[in-house]
Amino acid sequence: MRIMNSMIKLSERSVSATAIIRTLRKQIHNILILLAAVPLFIVSCEEDPSSIGEGILPQADFDSIVAVDTMHVDMFTLFTDSATSIIPQTSFLGSVLDPYFGLTNSDFFTQLWLTIGWPGDGITSVDSVKLYLDVTDVMGNMLGIGSFNIYELGEKLSADSTYLVGSDVPVNDILATVDFPPIPEGSDSLLTLDLPLSFGEYILRDTSKLFLGSDTIDFRDYFYGLYFEYPQTGNYHMLELNVLGNNTYIVVYYTNAAGNSKFYEFLINSKCLNYNRFLHDYEQAEPEKKIKYINEPIKDTLAYIQPMEGVYARLAIPGLEHMRSLQGTIAVNKARIYLPVYLNELDYTEDMVPSSILVRYDSAGVKRLLPDYYVDSDGAFLDGSYNKITNQYQVNISNFVQEYIEGNIVDPVIEIYLPELGTKNLIVKANRESEDAVRFELTFTVLKESGVIIF
Repeated sequence: MRIMNSMIKLSERSVSATAIIRTLRKQIHNILILLAAVPLFIVSCEEDPSSIGEGILPQADFDSIVAVDTMHVDMFTLFTDSATSIIPQTSFLGSVLDPYFGLTNSDFFTQLWLTIGWPGDGITSVDSVKLYLDVTDVMGNMLGIGSFNIYELGEKLSADSTYLVGSDVPVNDILATVDFPPIPEGSDSLLTLDLPLSFGEYILRDTSKLFLGSDTIDFRDYFYGLYFEYPQTGNYHMLELNVLGNNTYIVVYYTNAAGNSKFYEFLINSKCLNYNRFLHDYEQAEPEKKIKYINEPIKDTLAYIQPMEGVYARLAIPGLEHMRSLQGTIAVNKARIYLPVYLNELDYTEDMVPSSILVRYDSAGVKRLLPDYYVDSDGAFLDGSYNKITNQYQVNISNFVQEYIEGNIVDPVIEIYLPELGTKNLIVKANRESEDAVRFELTFTVLKESGVIIF
């Protein structure tokens, strides 16, 4: 009997184990089905997040986030020759030829400054005249002797006047033509150049005018200043000059009435008014590479941006107009422009890309930096720096968008530009015909809901 009971108990245990295994298998099967259904549930939730909790909270607690899929970014290349020249830290002299941007010529005009008033002794002869020129860089390969011209300005410079970068400069007769030796590309040099004796004789013709005064007619009314031009017909190159230091000046060596050798200095420094002039000829670019549309409302796949008051990019976001019509208060959480850079292996490589760009908008005819620039002391919030990893610029414009939505800015239009005194051009991918082009990302909140729109 004991044997039979043991056999019966063993059989019961086997039945029980088999049932457990079957139960486990069924539970595992159900779990797998559930796991397979979860992603579908999650995807379904992601498709309409605003419906979550519907029926639990009152409908008044919700407001719709409107996504307009027709909102887009329009980008065009513009140019104006009526930009106002600034008093530069650097002056440029010469020309550069770019296969895309064509020919850019630069010259400059400046006052002269006196270190001291005339010492009072007479002049029997001018013995020599030297021009010391501080060249901080050379853009382009200078193959031979260079030669630039110096003229006397035809009018007195004024800090209150407007000097346009593309306008003519009134000048008098030429005072000197100066030859100088070739300077290697990318190098600096302190040149010592000979000016004709006639230059010294002319500028010292009335020594009673060699003084400076704050509220009287002084030397600057007697001698208006100098205009430098460097005409070129080939072998294009441009000199970058330091005109704010103490290394660019003119010295006239003379013999006084007592027979002693003397000298008198005329400085070009930070106390002088000086301005650059830039002339652009875009038709000089290579035919297959030159800019197709400038100041035309025609979309191109590329937009062009240039320093020295050259072309710049106009970027319009017309879809933002719809945001003004939304009911309720809109808070812009994030608004960014992403600008992919055009590069190739020959004309535009990574080391030629400017480190940063600037962004402005038009306010009643006045060009102003975006309000995002003033969030911090160095404009870091605006950003605009070049990311070598992603090969693009990122610009934060959330404050601009917020101001526009609230009606404080008239048009949803910004301008991408480079500083006047930069030396590197920029080409960006514009007008979205592919994913690798300019895009606008906007994150905003309407009352209690948030949304992300990528255009």
